This record gives sequence, structure tokens and C-alpha cells, in this order.
Amino acid sequence: MPPPEPSRRGLLRGAAGLGAAAALGSTAACGSAASLTGGGNRIQFWNLFSGGDGAHMRALLDRFRAEFPAIQVEDTTLAWGDRYYTKLAMAGAGGRAPEVGVLHLGRLAGFAPGRLLDPIDTGLLDAEGVRREDFNPTLWDRATIGGELYGLPLDIHPSTMFYNRAACEPAGLLGPDGRLARIEGTEQFLDALDAVREVIGRSPLGWNALMPAECWWTFVGLYAQTGGTILTEDGTGIALDDDRAEEVLAFMARLVADEYAIPGQDLVGYFVNGGGFVLFGNWLVVNFADAGIDFGAQPYPTLFGTPATQAEAHILVLPHQEGRGGEANEVAHRLIAWLVRNSLAWAEASHVPAYLPVLDDPAYLAMEPQAEYRGAMDIAAFDPPAWFCGTSSRVQIEVGVHLSAAAMGSLTPGEAVRAIRSTLRDLLDTRNPFGEGTAS
Repeated sequence: MPPPEPSRRGLLRGAAGLGAAAALGSTAACGSAASLTGGGNRIQFWNLFSGGDGAHMRALLDRFRAEFPAIQVEDTTLAWGDRYYTKLAMAGAGGRAPEVGVLHLGRLAGFAPGRLLDPIDTGLLDAEGVRREDFNPTLWDRATIGGELYGLPLDIHPSTMFYNRAACEPAGLLGPDGRLARIEGTEQFLDALDAVREVIGRSPLGWNALMPAECWWTFVGLYAQTGGTILTEDGTGIALDDDRAEEVLAFMARLVADEYAIPGQDLVGYFVNGGGFVLFGNWLVVNFADAGIDFGAQPYPTLFGTPATQAEAHILVLPHQEGRGGEANEVAHRLIAWLVRNSLAWAEASHVPAYLPVLDDPAYLAMEPQAEYRGAMDIAAFDPPAWFCGTSSRVQIEVGVHLSAAAMGSLTPGEAVRAIRSTLRDLLDTRNPFGEGTAS
């Protein structure tokens, strides 16, 4: 059976890889293309995009090369996950990194901005027609540390609720526009699941309670709907509200106990073979579209009062280089600005464009189902700003296992919350293996 997500995301196998930096030390000696050749019009771009994402990014880079034939962009795709971050960190620590890289926004706080990353020159972005007001303020502010911009947002990729029209239409859940009608509150959501179960004769929801990362994504989104925060605003203390957390965990456990969702099932196989709903990342759009089924996709429904859906974001960064500047630096800024301005093509890979002129472009608004979950931009719930958070991070595994145990019923919600608190305290007391940044 195919995995429930593209292989590049493979179940966060790199969670323990933070200690592998020593084995990758040779990366720091690779050097940038510009510094090796003396030609400022030649730059390196490291990314972690494979599969459909990779094909779309390569096509974008080919367009850039055609538009700017005097600029040589050498793109390198490295293995997705923690190994990518370790290689990028070692390159930045040596000051001989590529001119441009890609980072997940949730990893930014732990990536020692000012030491492993160089700040982006917003004046150079302005010259390329890209300005702060072109982005969601929350997204821009999360990429800003110590008053300096360290990541130019390319997209967000939210947790999404997919729905199968063939199951939802006879269940009476579609509106006149053929989209899923509004669902609010846990009981209305469970009623919708019951209606779909009547139609398809089996579990109505694809949601994998055995996957710690998926449980983390679900918890982050639903807990944000209660108005709660997990860590303090500066990411240095625990702000978890036990009662709110237990309420969310009790609901997650009910999804399994009442057999709305079958743990461990293949989400893609379930959905393309007549399943009702799937809760997962937006990138499964590609899998479902390839299967030719009639489906839609929305942000998570509002079950706990305040609209919110978990999300991560890709940001374009400048890994630290000794003596960064000159023509190569200007070319790097031109590339990252061009990529966000031309991210309509990137949206075809299913991600929500961060650049507001593209988000509002009629061509994007005509994309289905992408345009249906574009509202996630305004209700995105990101990971807390701590070094151990973000994609392929320790929190997704180490806290995720407690969330999974609660969903599976092996821990009560109260026991799980106490375990979460203990794990968060241990993580807060642990030194960032990538070191601290100079920006504050």
C-alpha cells in the first residue's frame, strides 16, 4: 500500500538525528559556488523538495534561468527531514553555505539566526518589488527575529479536512455550491460523521492516531481553537491550559473509541476507495487528484469556538556566509523575491501561496480545491517558537507519542497532559544542539 503521505515526508525518521552533526562535518567545507568561482552571477540553492514539490520547483528555476540567462543557479535537492537541517547547519556554521536555502518556519527559532543564518536585506527585496505589506502580518512577524527578517515566506501548508463528494452529497452535507456546508462544534462534526457512516457503511474518517506527528498537528490546531497556547510567547515557558488540553484529547480519543477513525489505516487508499473524510496535510491533494475522485478540501472545521487550523510554512533563507555581500548577495535576493512573486505555479503543488498578490490572483482563485482552503492563511496555528518545534522536530515525536497514547486510550487525557508537561519541561531544559543565535 502507498504511504499516507508523499515519501519525502516519511514519518519523521530523522527525529534522533540532531546528534549526527559530527558525521556531517565535511559539508561545511563545500563552499558556495560564487566564492569558488569568483563569479557573483553564480549561486547555489539548497532545498528539500522532491516528488511533486520538486518538479514544480525545478520548473520555476528553469523559468528564472530563462528570464535571467546571465545568472547561474545550481540547485541541489537533499533528503527531506532532520538530515537536511543538520547539513544546512554545518554549512552555515562553517560560513561557507549556499547562497540560498529553504527552511520550515517552525524550525527558524532553533536555527540560530544571526549565526547559522544571515538576515535578509529588505531594501534589496523592495528593489525587486517585494514588501512586508505583501504578506500576512503574522507570517512575516514569525519570520522576523530581533527586528531582522530571516526568512522570506513562500507558502503555508495547513492541516486540511478532505471530503469525498460521493459520500457527502447523499448524506446531505453539501451546500448549493457543491462544497461541504459549514460545520461548527464537536457534536455537529460527529453528526456529519454519523451521516457519512450511514452512506458508506464503514468508518467515515481517515485519521491516523498511531502517527505521533499527525496527533501533534491535530492537537495544535484544535487546542488553538480553544484559545490556548502551549508555550509562552517567547518560547521559554509552559503556558498549557490543562482543562482545555484535556477537552481536546478527550475528543481525539472519542474519534477512535467510537470507531469514527481506524488507527493505522492507509489514508490515501481509504479515501480513493470511497472513504468519507480525511484529516491530513494539504499535500495529499496531489494524490487524490491523481486518483481522479471528486473531492474538496477545507481548513479544519471550528470545533472549539475559535477558527484555527495547524499549519507549517516554507521560507527562503540565506545560510550564513563569511563576507556575504556584493553581486552574489544581490542575485540571491533577486532569486528569492522572484520565486515568491511567481509562486502561482508553486500553488499547483497544493500549498497556499504566502505572497498576497498571488493569493488573490484570479488564476489562483480558480484552482480547485486549492482555493477552497486559502482561508487557512488567516487562521493558521503554527508551532510554538522554540528550538525543538517545527517540522521533523523532537516535539512532534516526544509530545506526539503522549497525544497518540491518549487518542488510543492507553493514557487518560489527564495522564497525557501530565506527561506532556514533563516532556516540555525536559525539552525547555535541554540546550539547542545548533547553538544560540546572535540576534535577540
